[in-house]
Amino acid sequence: MTAQEQDVISLDEEDEDEDIPDVATCQSLVEQFAEITGTDEACAQFYLQDRKWDLERSVNAFFESQTGGIQILNDGDEPEVVVTFDSKMVSMLSANSVSKEPPKNFRLLTWNVDGLDEKNLKKRTKTVAKIIELEKVDIVFLQELVPETYSYLEDLLPQFVFIAGGSREYFVATLLRRTTVYFDGHNLIQFQNSVMGRNLLCVEAHIGEVKLNLLNAHLESTAEFSRQRTEQLSMAFSRMKSAANNSSTIFAGDLNLRDKEVEQARLPGDIYDLWEACGRRNECRWTWDTQRNTNLEASVLWLIV
Repeated sequence: MTAQEQDVISLDEEDEDEDIPDVATCQSLVEQFAEITGTDEACAQFYLQDRKWDLERSVNAFFESQTGGIQILNDGDEPEVVVTFDSKMVSMLSANSVSKEPPKNFRLLTWNVDGLDEKNLKKRTKTVAKIIELEKVDIVFLQELVPETYSYLEDLLPQFVFIAGGSREYFVATLLRRTTVYFDGHNLIQFQNSVMGRNLLCVEAHIGEVKLNLLNAHLESTAEFSRQRTEQLSMAFSRMKSAANNSSTIFAGDLNLRDKEVEQARLPGDIYDLWEACGRRNECRWTWDTQRNTNLEASVLWLIV
């Protein structure tokens, strides 16, 4: 090794040492990090060492990684893979009896949560989460979520996997209970004829050996868009027909349908209306009972002569 090479190595080592504060400062930074984040000194050193002992960068990186799951942090000298577990999610999952045996049946709920109405929105959303848990639902189809209610429900229901059909204005989402239903994949089909940004959220999942295709939609609203709604229904039927023979397909949501539209779309012979197949119980006939649901007032037009 030449003297020049020795000088280069020596200079590199000096530059590297310059990035490290003295022992007392390092210890102080470690203690501050641990106090701010509620962690220990080992965790503090993990973040601080790779960020040249910059406390602010290290604390920010820590909190960015705390949403739960696996993340790759690229703000340090080297990329880091960080695995974190949301404590609330862990406690909720441990409260459920996790079993390798698949359930013999499951519960599905579909609900338009009316996120566009800001009246009592947070209170209503909290009640939605409460009912989902009380009913011990395994699969949830939600419509008219807005970013605020979506985030709030994610916090309230960490025991569910959330698959969203959008992120702006309002959208649908499908929820799968982590201990019973296993997520395999999803795709989103845009309704090209929609003037309201509607789509079909298709989620693939399984319960034990039973493969499921879960189709969640909010079809075009109001009477004047009957043609678009009927076409969207036909698209959903086509999607159901194209599903693999070894799977079961469930299509539900806020469909806004009139009887004549179902006739026009021509319900395929091997697709069944669950309400009819389960006995046509009269008390379950309507998805919206205006006599029992008083949170929305019907519009009344007065003609003055």
